[in-house]
Amino acid sequence: MINYIIYEDVEEYRKKYVSLILKLRGKEQEGYRIIELSKYDKETKKMLDNTLGKKIYILDIEVPGKSGLDLAKEIREEGDWESQIIIVTTHEHLRTVSFTSRLLMLDFVSKYYDCENRLKESLIVAFDILTKYKALTFITEGELYQIPYRDILYIEKSVKENGCTIVTRKEQIEVRETLAKLEERLDSRFYKTHRRCIVNLHNVKRVDFNVGLIKFGDQEIDMLARNNRKDLRDKLCPSQIENDEPEGNEPPDKDENIKLVEMYCGV
Repeated sequence: MINYIIYEDVEEYRKKYVSLILKLRGKEQEGYRIIELSKYDKETKKMLDNTLGKKIYILDIEVPGKSGLDLAKEIREEGDWESQIIIVTTHEHLRTVSFTSRLLMLDFVSKYYDCENRLKESLIVAFDILTKYKALTFITEGELYQIPYRDILYIEKSVKENGCTIVTRKEQIEVRETLAKLEERLDSRFYKTHRRCIVNLHNVKRVDFNVGLIKFGDQEIDMLARNNRKDLRDKLCPSQIENDEPEGNEPPDKDENIKLVEMYCGV
């Protein structure tokens, strides 16, 4: 369920935003709902806290009592870094790169300049982020990071206590979070190959089971525990396996191979 939360005190604009969402998602409202707010009070706060599912906020910057910017700050300060936030405003000059990135704003949309088309584009991007491109979001040393799952090669427990290193296609990022805590936030494409390492199965190119080497193109690690080899083999496509002989020298079940290929290779 995706919740589109419109925080706007002017009814005319609320109607425009609702109409746009209905055009994008369909009038039957299957898989989503629209919540309209014209003010902020204790009841509003309680309702938002109890709203389950993913959220896309459209926040007006000039709602009396609590501006959209203040609400955006509150959302982030309470630890919600996954919801997508779009600011609509008559003061687009307030938009800055540092301010937008600090609160992880998706976009600032001017009410006076091509509002409908720009808001439409932002809503499409917000929907794609929440449904297609999952990301690991965290703050380290005062900087906000949002790393798409698809970019992560592996996560390794660092020598620092309660810290980990996230290795992506382009960089390595040190985070002050345990491997166990990070594992809880990941999906089924990730597998713990070793007590000190989690790998992204979708980015594994080859695994040499003879020596326990996991290869990611031009990077490789030897973080494969012997007790995990059979389980890992069952999760990989045949094309990802090298130098391995299944236990008992018997080939895996054909139907199981087909299932694994469909799951991990997109066949």
